[in-house]
Amino acid sequence: MKSRWIRDRAARLLPLLSSLLLLVSTSQVKAQDLNPGFEATLRLDKPRYVLGEEVRFWVGVRSTNGTPIPEDVINSPCRLLITKPDGSTETRTIGPTADRLTGATFSGGGINLGDKTQAGKYALVYECSKQKTKPVEVMVEENEIFNQVKAEFKFERSGIVKAGTSVPVVLSVQNNSAYTIRFPERGPSGADVGVEAIRENPPSSYMTIYPAEKLSHSDHSALSYTWDVSTQIPSVVLKPGEHFEQTFLFEDAYSFDLPGKYQVKFSTVLQVLVGEKNGPFAQVCPMRIPAAVAEQLVVLK
Repeated sequence: MKSRWIRDRAARLLPLLSSLLLLVSTSQVKAQDLNPGFEATLRLDKPRYVLGEEVRFWVGVRSTNGTPIPEDVINSPCRLLITKPDGSTETRTIGPTADRLTGATFSGGGINLGDKTQAGKYALVYECSKQKTKPVEVMVEENEIFNQVKAEFKFERSGIVKAGTSVPVVLSVQNNSAYTIRFPERGPSGADVGVEAIRENPPSSYMTIYPAEKLSHSDHSALSYTWDVSTQIPSVVLKPGEHFEQTFLFEDAYSFDLPGKYQVKFSTVLQVLVGEKNGPFAQVCPMRIPAAVAEQLVVLK
């Protein structure tokens, strides 16, 4: 009789015990989701950006307990959620990059909003493995100073060229503003020059960085060029109305291995400081001013 009573009690308690175990298990999963040992990060380069410049910021994943970030997080794509000034939204997938070192306590890289930036306030959220940053506001404003600094590349030769012919490419910068400007010499990281050659037939594509040994020999580099580091990095300084030119040789970066029709490109981004450290443009500096050119070359034997 007693054993039957025990069996009945056990039968009634079993569903309650199962529910309790499920609740504990669910609570543990939720706790792990809330505190997984890492968090997504999003950091701005500066308080405000200027319409027309390359709007760049930094995203990543940071350990919150000192332990390495799990490999499945390092190797998983993340998402950038963008709310634009006009109210429209965009979700951009950010795939794993070389910046995401396996086991590192931080991973990430520079991201930009693209060519069709609007004036106004953006809201950005970066999400990795269900971990989201709080919304980060990005202010993009119209400012005439951007159009007063002109930067461009120009190919000195185009059209038909013979293999082995030198192809100079000139970078020119004109300061039409009423302020002194400065930017890093081309060469170190953060001031590199991109080179691209696309052959039509047989099809091929080649992308590289212009050889550093042909440019500035400085060991200093700056992913963000500020007044504090400008004295340590070889810089070009232009007073109001002054002009700067620098010549590059395309063959230093790429050798035409076969005759054919090519599209060739040169590009760089100038990080420009305008005026003085505490001047009226302090919050929008450095301005990231892009310069790029594409030309068609028909290479003969």
